[in-house]
Amino acid sequence: MGPVKDSLKLFMGLLLLGQLFLVGAASKDQGKSSGPSEKAVVVAMSPIASETAPIEEKKRAPKPPMTAAVPSEEKPLRKPVTLLGVTHRADEPYQALDFDFSGSMSLQVPTRLGKLLRVRISPPLTPIVPETERSISALFESFRYFSAPTYTELVFAGKGGFGDPILATGPVGLPRLTILFRAGEGEFPLAGGEQLAPGVVYYTDRTATKAGPADAHILRVDPLAKNLAVFPVLANEGICQKEILSSMAKRYKAVAGINAAYFTHNGDPIGTLIIDRRLISSPLYARSVFGLARSGQPLFGNPDFSGTLRIGGLAVPIDAVNQPRNGDQLVVYTPEYARSTLTDEAGVELALIKGRVIGIHKADTLIPPDGVVVSAGGEKARLLAGVRLAQMVNLDYQVLPPWSDVQHAVCGGPRLMTDGRIDINGHAEKFDASIRNGRHPRTAVALTATGDLLFIVVDGRSKRSAGMTLAELAAYIKKLGGLRAINLDGGGSSSMFIRDRIVNRPSDGKERPISNGILVTTR
Repeated sequence: MGPVKDSLKLFMGLLLLGQLFLVGAASKDQGKSSGPSEKAVVVAMSPIASETAPIEEKKRAPKPPMTAAVPSEEKPLRKPVTLLGVTHRADEPYQALDFDFSGSMSLQVPTRLGKLLRVRISPPLTPIVPETERSISALFESFRYFSAPTYTELVFAGKGGFGDPILATGPVGLPRLTILFRAGEGEFPLAGGEQLAPGVVYYTDRTATKAGPADAHILRVDPLAKNLAVFPVLANEGICQKEILSSMAKRYKAVAGINAAYFTHNGDPIGTLIIDRRLISSPLYARSVFGLARSGQPLFGNPDFSGTLRIGGLAVPIDAVNQPRNGDQLVVYTPEYARSTLTDEAGVELALIKGRVIGIHKADTLIPPDGVVVSAGGEKARLLAGVRLAQMVNLDYQVLPPWSDVQHAVCGGPRLMTDGRIDINGHAEKFDASIRNGRHPRTAVALTATGDLLFIVVDGRSKRSAGMTLAELAAYIKKLGGLRAINLDGGGSSSMFIRDRIVNRPSDGKERPISNGILVTTR
């Protein structure tokens, strides 16, 4: 074993010498690769433990001692509010409940889907009087409420659909929650309609008139459908503009649309026009108007207008907004109207920004993009003759209640139906004999006894379709279940858009450029 042991020692010595040589060479190379100012770094390596050697557990830092959680300062719960009373209003085909509360509150609507409505009120309510609860329950398939520490939920299962709940200030200055609902749903007289979207159905009908058959196009819309929006639009988004209906509809990706209000030769809408609660054009001759409240409830009526200009101690009545000025009128022009007032009769025109007079002219004044122009003629122009630059002017004008709170409104006329009876008032609304007595293509909007909106276009002035008189149109709408209805602009303007095209046959042989329309879109 001696020679073997000596050989093994020699081998181990050579192996150790080789390792030292390799380490030295590596260190030398590292030194060469370092910059002149750098020094080689020697890293001490720990030996690798064999698989069988036990691995020593690392010492862990001691855990900090447990301390009791310090509760954050909680906000005190708001004091519950009391339901002071509930008023039931039956305005067929809709009904409403007005809930009056004792103090300030907030509202959420977690669910509004068809015949189901769930609203959440914060802070919570004090217990509802059992008799009141029974009275509410009698109006619905079911009514339940429950309270949590921070809110109360009211759950309604109806016999018909619900509108958007509206939280506003009641007559005595306290919060009022209004729930709009249908008492039920009925069948529509026409069959075979095409559903364009949930809540929108398109029908065609060929009906008899004294002059022969007429083609009718009917759009039946649920105004309370959560997935739908119904609103008026302006041609090219301006007042004194014209555009074909299909172009307006495609711009908004509408599923359907019709022409709407009458307009002047330069595209100025005639009569009331409200878009998103902004007064675009003021009432004229108390003509009939169709509108939509914030809840979705349709309105039909004849709104009034009131306005006053005040400067110093002077108060002058305002006659109109964005209407052509005539005689002694004082008219306010907003940026929606046009680039200028387009007046050709001399008067006094005040350009205002934030109420301050920045310009005084006689006619056709440029309208500031962030201001208005007040245009006065005749006697009212003489009243404003002493106004100077930089003076402050106060303008206060509005469409009178209940129209002051509508979301949208479009003027038409004359009226066709009131509360289910034919009620045409062409003379009172100052329409000429051709519109009152003639046979023309027609456009109309109606509300049925079951709460549906009907948009109707009747073709005319062709061998195929005779058109209708106002009396025939009103009788036809009554046959469809109409409750209230008004006529809209007709003749060559009458047009209906469905999905991607005009479906009726305009009497001009093609679409006529119009001033405005009513569109139906999905949300």
